[in-house]
Amino acid sequence: MATGSETAGSGAPAPAPNRRNVRLWLAGTSVSLFGDAALWIALGIWMKDLTDSDGAAGLAFAAYVLPRLGAPFLGLVVDRYRRRPLIALINFALAGWVCLAFLVHDKDQAWLLYLVLFGIGLGVGMHNAAGSALLTRLVPAEELGPTNALMRTLQEGGMLVAPAVGAALYTWVGPRAVAGLEVVTFLACALCVLAVKVDEPEPKRPDGKLVQELLAGVRHLGRTPQLRAVSVAMGLGLLGFGFIETLIYAVADEGLHRSASFVGVLTVVKGVGSVLGGLAGVRVLKRMGPGREAMLTVFGLGTMGLGCALLVLPGVVAALAGVFVIGLGIPGAVVGLYTSVQRNSPDRLQGRVASAASMLATAPQVLAVFTSAALVASVDFRVLLGVMTVLVLGGSGYLALRMRDFPAVPRPTTAQPHSAPAAAE
Repeated sequence: MATGSETAGSGAPAPAPNRRNVRLWLAGTSVSLFGDAALWIALGIWMKDLTDSDGAAGLAFAAYVLPRLGAPFLGLVVDRYRRRPLIALINFALAGWVCLAFLVHDKDQAWLLYLVLFGIGLGVGMHNAAGSALLTRLVPAEELGPTNALMRTLQEGGMLVAPAVGAALYTWVGPRAVAGLEVVTFLACALCVLAVKVDEPEPKRPDGKLVQELLAGVRHLGRTPQLRAVSVAMGLGLLGFGFIETLIYAVADEGLHRSASFVGVLTVVKGVGSVLGGLAGVRVLKRMGPGREAMLTVFGLGTMGLGCALLVLPGVVAALAGVFVIGLGIPGAVVGLYTSVQRNSPDRLQGRVASAASMLATAPQVLAVFTSAALVASVDFRVLLGVMTVLVLGGSGYLALRMRDFPAVPRPTTAQPHSAPAAAE
């Protein structure tokens, strides 16, 4: 568990979950991610069609994740305001921002697509940090892991359909139809979040200096062994996995001799794997019990590494198997990270710690996207896939070794302190 003077659970404990509130939160977050996935795949294909460049298409993802590098600032904003109204406001703002895509008509305006993705990435980063903190107010600590896994499963289910919807709308109606869909999903998410009823007191104003408050989440990660190990492992794993955002176009084009739209098929297959992986994560976490979430990240990264290795093999079957196995591993890796953050961080730092963990995991991913985009034209994509595999498996192995030093967590033999019966719906 957390070390140092600030431990998890400081502040009022979360009440027994009100199922209506949890369902609204899950629905709003899932529908928003559905729109994000549909838009992201469409804008990547659109960029490829406008520029005829795998690198430019891969950089679309970099534009989406680049704002996460401002995590200390984003986390401080999240921790200074009540999370529920902040999330609603963010989604209303994003609904307007995505309309910039309607202005793109030819290659000369393609830069607007990067601007759209940058803005969405900024808003989604704040949404995720605030949402991670808000969830600790909606469910008790012992239910965080299974709830996170369920949320990831629902999101992956939406993402399973979203690429097909995005690619179909792009092909039959045009990319602006996908942008319109994203507007609707942002508005739907905002309305669902506003309907959630939660006891969320006004956050206290920070007492320290601005720099100290900005770095508080990073410092907490650094002095908490579990969080430090999980964050480093995810950073190493995503340093490799970030290559996929560019290489997936090379796999479809050079490896399988298919059009860029075939990336949508590969993404759907990955989504099937992620849905199954999320469902498995719910069961695994319940069997392991609270406090062992980092092991799920070990399994998740290891499975992703195996899938990356399969992509090196030639043929459509190997490519489909590879993305399916990658999908199996993604929910475990992500759920293990963010549940560890929620359980090992005080309430007043939840936003900053979640943002810091996201930054430490995302920064290597952004570096990998830029690196792969620069190398894919001159280095055989199969060589880059091999490098990606080694890095992802290295992250899994590192965390497995570090977990030997974690303090033992006894399995609960009685009901947890806040596990009261669920509130009436």
